[in-house]
Amino acid sequence: MKLTPGVPLEIGLLLNEGEPSSPIGRLAMAGGLAQLEWSAEVIKIRRRIDPLLYPPEAGLQAARGRDFDGLHGFLADSLPDAWGRRLMKRRLEKLGVRLDALRPVDRLALVGNGGRGALVYKPATTPVEDTVAIDLDVLAEQSRILLLGEDTDLIDALAKLGGASGGARPKVCVGIAADGTVGEGATVEGHDEWIVKFRATLDPADIGPVEEAYARMARAAGIDMAPSRLLPAREGFGYFATRRFDRPSPGRRLHMVSLAGALEALPDVPSIDYDGLLRATRAITRHAGDVEQAFRRMVFNILAHNRDDHTRQHSYLLGADGEWRLAPAYDLTFSNGPGGEHYLAIEGEGRTPTRAQVVTLGRRHGLSDRTIADIIDAVRDALADWKVIATELGVTASRAEIDDRLAHTAAAFG
Repeated sequence: MKLTPGVPLEIGLLLNEGEPSSPIGRLAMAGGLAQLEWSAEVIKIRRRIDPLLYPPEAGLQAARGRDFDGLHGFLADSLPDAWGRRLMKRRLEKLGVRLDALRPVDRLALVGNGGRGALVYKPATTPVEDTVAIDLDVLAEQSRILLLGEDTDLIDALAKLGGASGGARPKVCVGIAADGTVGEGATVEGHDEWIVKFRATLDPADIGPVEEAYARMARAAGIDMAPSRLLPAREGFGYFATRRFDRPSPGRRLHMVSLAGALEALPDVPSIDYDGLLRATRAITRHAGDVEQAFRRMVFNILAHNRDDHTRQHSYLLGADGEWRLAPAYDLTFSNGPGGEHYLAIEGEGRTPTRAQVVTLGRRHGLSDRTIADIIDAVRDALADWKVIATELGVTASRAEIDDRLAHTAAAFG
C-alpha cells in the first residue's frame, strides 16, 4: 500500500471517464509537508485547480501547514472522512496494513480514481474490487454493524460503494434509473449516480424522511440543490437519496473543492464564520448570485435549525468554462451542532442568531434591505410547510422535537 520511496504521486484531472485524465501535477512528501509541482500544461493555460492558495506557477509549492496531515487543502478533500475513513481503516486491517502507518500521499494513492470530484491519483494502490449486488436494506444493516465496531463480510462492498464519500453518516454511491431501479454506480446503462444515506448510531429512526423534508423546503426557499428522493426500506423508514452534483451525467465528472479545502479551514472546529463563507464565495466565484445563494443558505440553516454547517458542508465546482461556481447545497437537515451552536457563527453569535445580525451581515456583502427581507420571507414561507411535508413523508420519531425547535428558533430570530 506504500508508494516506493522517491516516486512522486501523479495527480490527474478526469473529466470524462472514457478518456485519459489530464496531468495536472506531481506530489511528494518532504519534512512532513507535501510538495506540489504543477504540470507544464496547467502552468501554460493558467488553470486554477486550486481556487485561492496555490497558483499555477513553476517550482515546488509546499503545503501551508500540517492541519490537513501536511497536505494541500484542496488535495485533502480527496480523502474520505468519518465514515469513509472508518471503512478504509477496517479494510486495510483485513490486509494487515495500519492506516495510521501510511503517509498522506499513500492514502491518496489508495483513493486512486475513486474520490469525490475529478482529481485522480497514480499509481493507484486501491485493493481489487469485485462486482457488488445492490440491496440497500442489507447494506444499511451491515453499516449499522460496522458502526458498532463489529466485523462484516461486506466491508469490501461498503468500501467500493462509499469509501471516498464525506460526512459522518454511512452512505453508498449507486446508480438509479428514471424508473427508480437501483444498480451499481452509473456503470449500468441509463443509471445516474446517486448517494444513498443510512442511519448513524445517534440519528433518529426517521432521519431519511427528515432530510428529504428539509431538501424539499430548501428548494421551495430558492436554494439550489441536487434532485433527491426517499427510497423505500423493507421495514421502517426509507433512505434519503440525492443525485451527485459532481457527476452531472454518466461518465462525466466535475472538479470540486470544499470551503475547508479552499481556505484550509478545519471542518471539525468552528474555524471561520458566515462572513468568511461569503467572502470566500465572492473571492472564488466573483459572482454576486453565488454570494446571494450562500446568504440564502445561511438564513435557511438558522431558521431550520441546521447547525451542522461546518466548512466541508459548502463546496465549489469548476465548470467547463474554467470558472468556479458555488456548488448546490447538501447535507441540509435538522441538527443541534457542537454544544448547540452553529459551526459558522453569524456576527459572533452561534447559539441564538437574530434577524438584526443577519441584516448587518447581508448589508456588508452588498445585499439590499429588500433582497434580505425577501430571502427571509421565502425561507419562512418554505418552513411553514414543515408539518404538511413531515406528515406526508411519515416523520414521527423526531417530529415533536423538530416542531418545538423550529418554533423556538423562529421566535428568537425576531
